[in-house]
Amino acid sequence: MNRRTLSTSFVALVSAAALTGCGVGEAVVGVHDAPAERTDTAPLNVDGAENVAGRVLDAAVAARAATGAGAAKAQAAVLADAALAQAQAATRLGTVAASDPLQAKSDPQVVAVSRGKQWPRAILVGTLDEASKTQTLHVLMSKAASDPFKIYASVPMLPGTSVPAMGDLATGAPLVTPTDKGGATLAPSEALAAYAGALAYPKPVATKAVETKDAYATALRTSAAAQVKSLGTLAYFSQAHIPSAKFTIAFRLADGGTVTFGQLARRDVISTSRAAKELVIPGTYSKLVGRTKASKSLTITSLENVVMVVPAKGAATTVGADEQMVSATAE
Repeated sequence: MNRRTLSTSFVALVSAAALTGCGVGEAVVGVHDAPAERTDTAPLNVDGAENVAGRVLDAAVAARAATGAGAAKAQAAVLADAALAQAQAATRLGTVAASDPLQAKSDPQVVAVSRGKQWPRAILVGTLDEASKTQTLHVLMSKAASDPFKIYASVPMLPGTSVPAMGDLATGAPLVTPTDKGGATLAPSEALAAYAGALAYPKPVATKAVETKDAYATALRTSAAAQVKSLGTLAYFSQAHIPSAKFTIAFRLADGGTVTFGQLARRDVISTSRAAKELVIPGTYSKLVGRTKASKSLTITSLENVVMVVPAKGAATTVGADEQMVSATAE
């Protein structure tokens, strides 16, 4: 049998820009008066939270646009955790996705404020991109009295989705630890792990605990099937999704469930079969790898930011998602 050189098209890499759409559902928000150690750490009320969110989001837009040596410092000053990891990857690669939620200034709407005066304190806000009509959810957080609010997550919402009510205006929404199941069907970390397993290819982990009919999961399955078809018998394709526990943030919903923010690391792997001599790496990835051909495999790592609604009853659903390529390696 003649072994052939395989030129791969990588149709399996999903663009979240085509998936985002619908907006934030009704939510009641509020918080008790809090001590004003500094104006950018503790919202006094919903108006105060909106002022903080507007200021921080504007600063984040400027930081996301920064390039060169000053970009890392500018981004770290206003972004953290999942949002910072995504921004740093985009800056390093020089490829900011069109769907990136921090591309233009916006008018934030408060969806929820964390309950009580203790730290960490968090603000959940929604913004609308008038051009695309895409709504984005942002989590701003201050972890201590001396810690300014930063953006910890910014995730575009998927078409046809919404966030349920967050609780009473006067008392706010409690923050939930990753392992706290409370009145929900799953703890935040469990929901993210179940979703990650259900997205795996070619062997997803079947579960009734989470829905996988959302636009992002559907696009992943469709593009994986197209990738496999394009590779034929010359190579194998696999996809794994790994949750990052340290980037999980969740708010308690009025029904006892949660709205959970998390980040997954996705690994797309194409490996040669016995019928193929080598892989020809497309230009987008060959620049990262440092060569144009691979004899065994090509692995592409991306960050996936997701928002899940975990109800008090029924299956968890994904209401927001986007992604950012991080690296590529070849063997």
